[in-house]
Amino acid sequence: MEKQPYYIAIANGEIQSQPDVAPWNFRVFANEKEIQSLRELLNSMNREDFGSFWRAHIPIVPYHEDKNNDQYDRYIMALYDKIYELGDEDARGHIKKMRNNV
Repeated sequence: MEKQPYYIAIANGEIQSQPDVAPWNFRVFANEKEIQSLRELLNSMNREDFGSFWRAHIPIVPYHEDKNNDQYDRYIMALYDKIYELGDEDARGHIKKMRNNV
């Protein structure tokens, strides 16, 4: 399968095939199967984020004891790992810097 460039916007969970459609954070080169994997991660993050929204209204449950937040954190780490794997030089460099600052 031939790889095509795609443009990923983390905050709104969008994957575009054209760079001028919307603002984006990372450019990756992926085939359809790899893009589907990225979409699944973004959708899973969105689902867990929505779940943590409800927890946020219960002040007695701390962030670090929330299953939705824990799962969201796992998904976002997996997403950045996948972007690092598929990303262009700029994407890999940015993620490498992020990891060094942790």
